[in-house]
Amino acid sequence: MAGMIPDSVIESIQQQSDIVSVISSYIPLKQVGRSFKTLCPFHHEKTPSFIVSPEKQIFHCFGCGAGGNVFGFVMKYENMTFVEAVESLADKAGISITRQKINTDVLDLYRVNNIVSEYFANMLIKSSEGRHAYEYLKNRGIDSQTIKDFKLGYAPASSKSLLEFVKGEKIFEAALDKAGITAYDSREKNRYARFKNRIIFPIHNTQGKIVGFAGRALDDKALPKYLNSPQTDLYNKSNILYGLNIAKKEISDNKHAIIVEGYMDLLSLYQTGFLNVVASSGTSLTVQQAKLLLRYATKVTMVYDGDTAGTNATLRGLDILVEQGLMVKIVRLPVGEDPDSFLNKYGKNKFSNMLEEAVDIITYRISILENQLDSASIDGKAEIAKNILPTISKITDSIRKSEYIRYLAARLSLDEASVLDELGKIEDQASERIFYHPSAALLPTERVEKRLLQLMLEDTDIVKKVRRSLVVEDFLNNDYRQIAGLLFKLDIAGKMFSCKNVLNQLENDVLKDVVTGLIMETIPHSEKEKEVNQTMAKLKEKKINKRIAELNASLEKTKETGEVRSLLKQIMEQKELIIQCRQRFQH
Repeated sequence: MAGMIPDSVIESIQQQSDIVSVISSYIPLKQVGRSFKTLCPFHHEKTPSFIVSPEKQIFHCFGCGAGGNVFGFVMKYENMTFVEAVESLADKAGISITRQKINTDVLDLYRVNNIVSEYFANMLIKSSEGRHAYEYLKNRGIDSQTIKDFKLGYAPASSKSLLEFVKGEKIFEAALDKAGITAYDSREKNRYARFKNRIIFPIHNTQGKIVGFAGRALDDKALPKYLNSPQTDLYNKSNILYGLNIAKKEISDNKHAIIVEGYMDLLSLYQTGFLNVVASSGTSLTVQQAKLLLRYATKVTMVYDGDTAGTNATLRGLDILVEQGLMVKIVRLPVGEDPDSFLNKYGKNKFSNMLEEAVDIITYRISILENQLDSASIDGKAEIAKNILPTISKITDSIRKSEYIRYLAARLSLDEASVLDELGKIEDQASERIFYHPSAALLPTERVEKRLLQLMLEDTDIVKKVRRSLVVEDFLNNDYRQIAGLLFKLDIAGKMFSCKNVLNQLENDVLKDVVTGLIMETIPHSEKEKEVNQTMAKLKEKKINKRIAELNASLEKTKETGEVRSLLKQIMEQKELIIQCRQRFQH
């Protein structure tokens, strides 16, 4: 198993990978003063708002909010993981990477998942209790090889068997809970297995490691029909496509992925010979899943159920796939059919024909809208165009975009110039829209928090000073609270850090964008020490005043003499704290 890259190696790679040189190898940069500017590669814009700072070694787009250091840019531009971006830049810098042992907690979770997966598999194949589950799969046409390939299993109706088994394997209860396999019921005061009387589908990451489980109920009255593991340190449903670990080679070879909705749909297609199939697990596709597909495919064919829910799920996923640069086609199954039932009824050849006849996204969306609106009326035409043009605006290939405009105009009998004019308005709005900016709609208290964070990111000594006077909970803005928490954590650990490598410690992309926005938006100051004291005093006072307001509200509601005295005493104590706070932070 690949281990973690030491911080010292990451720092060395970062020092030898100048952000201006790296980014200019992908896109042209124009120097403006001490920084560089260009059109943002991550959203459509006509006026450059993408800034690269050689001094701070970060980039930030003031249009869409995207930001990060040199690793962040490569990750976003190349659709890479952090480790892949580090390895790519190390290779360019001629730096060899040595690895540390991976976090033992993560290793333990993989071990727990593997052992429990084997238990479920044995229950399906070898136990009398799992016989009905095995017969169910056989009756659905799933053969023994497919069961083996996907490591299918069975979770018994009682928790007792699993809990006894894991004790023998020396797996601690806390590890089971952390892996999402068990949970503790505080009311009943007992631990129980999440999956009961369900067929188990182990969920793998792209490296083939088990990160979670899905269970299909065998009791038709049991709800939900499908149950997934909760989010854990290993499993995030938004980042996983079921079956990609098996399908990725076939997808990569053909640059084409078939997407279905359910686990059984995937299994049916797989054993019929369609090896490039993945499942979205019954949810709308996410940006993370689209980026994952983009590593292996350029074309996607979506095959969803022929009912309304399937149609809506398809529509929600279309724009996400298009925006990532994938060519998308859709198979329209008959109403009442899903891929599994269609294959069983009509066979492989008929399904192959359906794939060949898959329609492009614009044709598909227009046909759906024409069934809902009067495409012969002026209002109907305008509404259809209004719904279709945002999707066309996301297409990055100019030739395909031009053809779709021509097709839309012809199909609705509209003037092509008028359609182009409306598309231009949508693209202009998109280029000017502020997708995320930390200064937008901030409360007065949050503006104070923002300024304090900017000072902390400039100077590690300020982090020490702030940590002695404030706690993380003093920050009301959730994003700012998390960033302050990280800075405090790094300071407690005695780690030296700078604005550019703080980003390496953040896994949340939104927080990375917030940090780069804070750093780029520099505000001059002449008396830093005084400003830090004043800012901390304001935060403390605002928190105390909030508490005083809560106590006054309680005071107005009560008529009990004893409670009135207690509340008045607390209010006086809070006011005394304000006086002490002002005295403490006076310069």
